Amino acid sequence: MCLVALLYRVVDGAPVVLAANREEDYARGGEAPRRLDGVRAVGGVDPAHGGTWLGVNASGVLIAVTNRPKTAPPERPRSCGLLVRALLGCASAKEAIDRAAVELDRGKYAGCNLVCADAARAVVLHAGDWLRIRLLPPGAHVLANRDVNDPHDPRVARAAAALADRGLRDASTAVEALLRLCASHDPPEAPMCFRGPRRGTVSSSAFVLRPSLLDSVYLHAQGPPDVTPYADLSSLLHRLADEGETP
Repeated sequence: MCLVALLYRVVDGAPVVLAANREEDYARGGEAPRRLDGVRAVGGVDPAHGGTWLGVNASGVLIAVTNRPKTAPPERPRSCGLLVRALLGCASAKEAIDRAAVELDRGKYAGCNLVCADAARAVVLHAGDWLRIRLLPPGAHVLANRDVNDPHDPRVARAAAALADRGLRDASTAVEALLRLCASHDPPEAPMCFRGPRRGTVSSSAFVLRPSLLDSVYLHAQGPPDVTPYADLSSLLHRLADEGETP
């Protein structure tokens, strides 16, 4: 997944509101969201390794990953999606951050960015040539394949501008703005949703995470969001809530 837009403590009653486009080789697009193996969490499934690029667990912890350049990646890197799935076993974003820092410092992974967020905190871990941990303040944040809120990344800059000062305190207004952003082709040189010869935007997801998962929302387009309707998969979150709040 290569584009993440997070509204952290912006929307009334929903501390974490996020939309994300997954960009991948078409042959490895990813399977539709479901209950993940081994953890009490939901998310899409990478058919190559069995991990996920974006998920939420029964405690309301959200984990997402994007790729990031790394000068000297390991010869056979472990899948970052497997790390995401493992982090979804954590009971809080703080626990996930601490565990991710230890794992990423071992040098087993290619370059990546990790988002770890819940109602208490939101952090991006930049794991390129060195590891940096950035605590995110309340506000709109955009992440692609470099630093979060990087003003030199044209896609990030445009997405940030689209979300700035928009009065996004209402959940429905915020989701509408995020989904419109995810489906956008403008400007042509830096589109949010794109199609290349072999890879492009293969799916899109959005979460509205309220204090209870029973009141939370999960939307997913199993295809490019400019031509694929978002399905309401909130029942996946509701089932997690019914099982209890500790993964």
